[in-house]
Amino acid sequence: MSESDREPIPTETESAEPLGAPQSLSESPSEPPPSADSPAAPPLSRREAERIARLEALTDAIAAAPDDPINYVLRGELRLSLGERAEAAEDFRRGLLLIAAIGETDWGYIHTALAERAQAGLRRCVQA
Repeated sequence: MSESDREPIPTETESAEPLGAPQSLSESPSEPPPSADSPAAPPLSRREAERIARLEALTDAIAAAPDDPINYVLRGELRLSLGERAEAAEDFRRGLLLIAAIGETDWGYIHTALAERAQAGLRRCVQA
C-alpha cells in the first residue's frame, strides 16, 4: 500500500471532538454517572482521602514486593486505624510469617522491632 492509498488519520484539532474526551459534560472517563436510585456518596475528608491513598500505595508495594514484611505490618496498622480488624489481623499474621521465614540477617534488630509492632497490632485486633 502506498502513502497515497492510506486514509489520513484525523488529529485532535481536526476532529469534531478531542480524542478521548467525554461525550457530554456530565460524563467523566474515570467516574460513572450517578444513577437516579442511588444517593451520591458524601465527599471524603482530606484525612480519609489520604488514608485511602496510603492504603492503595501499600497494596501496590505489597504487589511489587510480596515477600517484604514491612508493608504488611504498615498496612495492618493502617487498616486497624480504619476499623478493618479482620483485614488488619490478616496483614499482621502475614508479616509475622515473613519475618520468621527471613530468620537471622543483618536486619535482625529491625525485624525484631517490626515483629513486636505486628504482635501488638494483632493483640489490638482481637481485643475488641
